[in-house]
Amino acid sequence: MTGQKTDQFPMSRRWLIFCSIFFLGVLTSYGMFKAPTMFTTEFTTELGFTESNIGWVMSMFTLIGAVLAFPAGGILAKIGAKKSLIITAVSLIIGAVGGALAPNATVMLISRFIEGIGMGMISVVGPAATATVIPPRKQGLAMGIWSVWFPAGVVLGMNISPMVYALAGSWRANWWLSAILAVIALVFVVAVYATPPQEKAEAKVAEAGAKPMKLRADFFSIFMIAIAFGCWNYFNAGAIGGFYPSYLADVHSMDTQLSGTVSSVTNILVLALGPISGIVADKFNIHKGFIVFGMFGGAVLLTFAFGDSMPLVWVFVVLMSVFSACCATGVFSSVPLYARDPAKIGLGMAIVAFFQNLGGCIGSATFGALAVSMGWNMASLAVCVPIAIVGGICAILIKNLKPSKQLETEE
Repeated sequence: MTGQKTDQFPMSRRWLIFCSIFFLGVLTSYGMFKAPTMFTTEFTTELGFTESNIGWVMSMFTLIGAVLAFPAGGILAKIGAKKSLIITAVSLIIGAVGGALAPNATVMLISRFIEGIGMGMISVVGPAATATVIPPRKQGLAMGIWSVWFPAGVVLGMNISPMVYALAGSWRANWWLSAILAVIALVFVVAVYATPPQEKAEAKVAEAGAKPMKLRADFFSIFMIAIAFGCWNYFNAGAIGGFYPSYLADVHSMDTQLSGTVSSVTNILVLALGPISGIVADKFNIHKGFIVFGMFGGAVLLTFAFGDSMPLVWVFVVLMSVFSACCATGVFSSVPLYARDPAKIGLGMAIVAFFQNLGGCIGSATFGALAVSMGWNMASLAVCVPIAIVGGICAILIKNLKPSKQLETEE
């Protein structure tokens, strides 16, 4: 019977559906990171931003992501993955068009808020839909690939945005491009997404009133994973993702294109390292270990990430890719394991998404102001390093996974 279902819904079809989910996720991240390289252009003066409030262009995006994390889980459960993905794409389209037409900072922030709905949705719906579409034997690879949705968008934003700006002569062209790509993603999802047969079967069982055996989710470990990932995103998405181009321009006198390219080196390398780390995590069962390794490795690199030495900048952007791949893969591959029951994966991802976006929001809102008052390096040493250590401690507190047979016995 299992083989028959696989034939009716082959892996090639499942991977195509995954591609539509992944493409939309990448565009969500790209929508967020098309902005930072524009901070050194007329974007800031034209809309009326200042050094103290420019960080909200990034924070507004993640603020709604944090607010929507738990509702997104409920929306997913109520209307299903496909409609949730459609909502994600539509929010990106409306937000990008609104930003392209923004006459001032207020309208721009509102448009970023609307785009942020996509971040709140995809953070939960993306991995939950992936866990449903891809069978357990391929989960490590799938989650390893999914873990690079965020850095892939960073790479696009940091490199494509300066190029588009140079060609078009206007920052608004980046917002129009973002809208067009989101329309393509919407069409892709509508065209290929379908509900896998095992999900249909589970729905019929629920309607018939049957009660399949369920395992209790380890929510303590999920919360530790989530807090650790929130700390990670404070410095990775907030401080580094939001301000590294500005730091490179300020301290190392790089132009818009070069600062964006250097800032994206970490994420370019993660594109290859993410899937590899997913396979390794699955094979050797080191999901928790990857998170611990990533957090403490990041803490070490942050001691010199914002310093005056250009050689150390290169050391940072290269080595950070290793810790970034491990941390993200460890997080996304761990949640389904600690959720245990497929019905709890959405809630687990919602918890992680809440702290993920909260960390990025606080980082984007505060790090720029801290760097102005304390200096780039001191802000990293005084704030980012301790936060990374806190995240590492939370990762250590994650419980070790138990064999599935032992879990069934305990139930």
